[in-house]
Amino acid sequence: MAKSKYEYVKEFETDDRMLRNVYVLVRIDGKGFHKFSQTHDFAKPNDVRGINLMNHAARCVMNELDDILIAFGESDEYSFLFRKSTDLYQRREAKIVSTVVSLFTSAYVYYWNDYFTELKRPLYPPVFDGRAVLYPSEVEVKDYFAWRQADTHINNLFNTSFWALVEEGGLTPKAAEARLCGTDSKDKNEMLFTEFNTNYSKLPAMYRKGSVLLREQIPKDADKDAIIPTLPETLPGSKSAKVTPAPDTTTIALQSGPDPISEPVSEAPSGHTTPVAVASPVVSQETVMQEGIDSNSHSESMKRSIDASEAEQQDAEGEPVAGKEAPTFKRMKKGVVIDHIDIIGEKFWAGRGAYILAPEKKKKLRS
Repeated sequence: MAKSKYEYVKEFETDDRMLRNVYVLVRIDGKGFHKFSQTHDFAKPNDVRGINLMNHAARCVMNELDDILIAFGESDEYSFLFRKSTDLYQRREAKIVSTVVSLFTSAYVYYWNDYFTELKRPLYPPVFDGRAVLYPSEVEVKDYFAWRQADTHINNLFNTSFWALVEEGGLTPKAAEARLCGTDSKDKNEMLFTEFNTNYSKLPAMYRKGSVLLREQIPKDADKDAIIPTLPETLPGSKSAKVTPAPDTTTIALQSGPDPISEPVSEAPSGHTTPVAVASPVVSQETVMQEGIDSNSHSESMKRSIDASEAEQQDAEGEPVAGKEAPTFKRMKKGVVIDHIDIIGEKFWAGRGAYILAPEKKKKLRS
């Protein structure tokens, strides 16, 4: 580029490169989404269209930026964890954050009509902001995601209780807030069960636990933008989501065991003094109970994942793996899948999520 006498203005730019060898966490948040959800008539307390649109936008971000290890979404926010060794944009904070925010926002608008079919486009532009936070070790990373999932539980339980009181109990919003003031998780669960015949723990996991985006094996011939949910309860019916994984070719099995975020939580909804408008479709108990898949399925999914890796090696080398029969499914690739599982505690990180942070231990710091 030719120099000019005006080029000195570049000297005013600040160096915002982030510290190396630490995890980079980028969180995006919807700006004014309480008003946005009201204007666009989001169902309450959870709108499956809005949630799946958020998930689709997040998958677009992960498909574009390979250095993202895992993402977690709830309500109008999404968190993206970058690997410690990422050198994306030379780790310049403004470039990374603005790229994530613009990718997410543009995808949210672009795919809007796939989910909100009655509106060709939003009535006015949605806005998301973003920030980057650095975490030095796996401990803080795990605690961060535990914090966000616990927040999901607290806010969703509050919103579910609030809208039950308003829509079924006939209370005004002000009276419903007063009724819930000072209550904890146990109080809300009991109220929902005794007064509204609602077992909160049986509501769809995507509402109670949020959405987790992972990079796992998917069929090689599958459209990466078509593999959306891993659970039937989250199928959005999107025009761009016609293809779904075959039962025997996906490597996902929900972890069994108690729900750690269903226990009583000392709570004061963080920043959600007014419930976020969102809404709940009818879901069969059979679908919901898929959370209770036998624990043996977890070890089976791990075995299938190993077999898939061997198959990829066989494809690359053109010869079968020594001492092994050819796997029943050879054509696999890494893709972004969505699940609604517990990520609080070590069970996820020591099991299905072990590969997420483990590779970072073997990487050397780039110069």
